[in-house]
Amino acid sequence: MRYFFALFVSFFVYLEAMASYVFVSDEEQGIYAIDTDKFELIKYIELKGMGIRGIGITKDGKYLAVASKKLGKLLVVSTESWKVVREVPLGENPEFVKVHPKRDLLFVTYEETGKVEKAYIVAIDTKNWKEVFRFEGGKESEGMAFSKDGRYLLVTNEGENSISVYDLDTKKKLRDVDLKSYGDRPRGVVCSPDGKYYAVTFESSNDLLLLDNNFKVIKSVKTDAGPYGVTFSPDGSIIIVASFRAGKLDIFDAKTLIKKSSVETGKRCWHFTYSSDYTKLVVPCGNSQNVLIFDVNGFHVIKTFSGLGKPWGAVAFPRAWGSIDTP
Repeated sequence: MRYFFALFVSFFVYLEAMASYVFVSDEEQGIYAIDTDKFELIKYIELKGMGIRGIGITKDGKYLAVASKKLGKLLVVSTESWKVVREVPLGENPEFVKVHPKRDLLFVTYEETGKVEKAYIVAIDTKNWKEVFRFEGGKESEGMAFSKDGRYLLVTNEGENSISVYDLDTKKKLRDVDLKSYGDRPRGVVCSPDGKYYAVTFESSNDLLLLDNNFKVIKSVKTDAGPYGVTFSPDGSIIIVASFRAGKLDIFDAKTLIKKSSVETGKRCWHFTYSSDYTKLVVPCGNSQNVLIFDVNGFHVIKTFSGLGKPWGAVAFPRAWGSIDTP
């Protein structure tokens, strides 16, 4: 297979001193690199028709890893050469990518369809890009989060309204947390900066749930329609939810779950990330074909990149809090 690369400006300097970047996956087009200091789209890697969805960046910033729905593979892109340097076979319908913040591991969820529907969570070594182990997931496993100490992996199971907790030391499932009585179709999950709480979104019932670090439900609150991507602010004071069916970002007090505000976005804004300096929030909106940049002081739009394909997810480097990644 041939890959084509387009350069919008002079060669992207790897880890340019003190610069902040956000990388956006696009299901129809490929990958965009945005300089969030200069508000410029500085690079575009053309991967048309590859169904690029989940995206992650390694701890050292040397590689981007993206899930290709069409190929059923993880594509590894060097941020020095801007070439696809590895293809890691996965399986049908890979979607969510999560890079471990402490270990040299990356996790990808994918689902097999047919007579027996199965989901898997594959662990890949980011030093050699080989599979090291895998877990069999629940029905429609998708969103992922790590405990603060990095030992446990939490995975939302949309089709059975549960969260599975896996022990990365023993490489075994620790437990399933039944959430049927709290909401329908859990999708997003994130651990708080202090490690004491987990926030979970339920797409179909429009709920935000707060659990303690023993996975006991503390409280819940209604969101606007279609909550998916979720993150805490870096200081842990607020929770931001992308309620994509309503075309809004909902901002909640992290302790009380009282809604502080809502702001308009675009259509099908599933994921988002803070910029590395935490002054901006970058929000890809797939069905609006754009990427919005919000000033977090008041959450108003300060930049729009329009005329894109179908933007899906976003991660920052240096790494920052977001609905996909954690620093």
